[in-house]
Amino acid sequence: MTIRGIEHIGITVTSLPDAERFFIKALDASVLYRIVPPEDSGADVGGEEMHPLNGFPAEMKVTGLAMLRLANGCNVELFQTEPATENIKANPGQAGINHFSLYVDDIHSTAEKMREQGARMFDGPNDCFAQEEGKGNQTWFGMTPFGVLIELITLPSKIQYDAGATQSRWIPAS
Repeated sequence: MTIRGIEHIGITVTSLPDAERFFIKALDASVLYRIVPPEDSGADVGGEEMHPLNGFPAEMKVTGLAMLRLANGCNVELFQTEPATENIKANPGQAGINHFSLYVDDIHSTAEKMREQGARMFDGPNDCFAQEEGKGNQTWFGMTPFGVLIELITLPSKIQYDAGATQSRWIPAS
């Protein structure tokens, strides 16, 4: 078995157009395609069709579904549902996936673009510590308007690995 990497992450949002706009304007993403365009009710996918495939609630339906390309990393799949889901503010104290991190070259300009698009930026940027410590190595967290926690990270200096580590951390190509 060979795992090549994360191909996409899926995010359920209250408004597909609003989430698309955030990813496009704040993070320079591009829409690849819309399997379920939100303005086309004839394209909706019923929950009973999806439930056997991935556990989607049979009583709901997908009213929007788009695939976006996010720079030199994984794709982002956005879902809009009916009834609409409530945006929940993620945090690292919750079980399950609670954030994703984007490698950036300019942490300040990316944070500013996120802020301009409605993200709440936490205190930052912050110097990395422990194995990630190094000149210029920083992180900065922001909460999107739809409740997804995004960590911006830049690691221009080498990081340290624990004894016995057989691989190095994957960093997207410039």
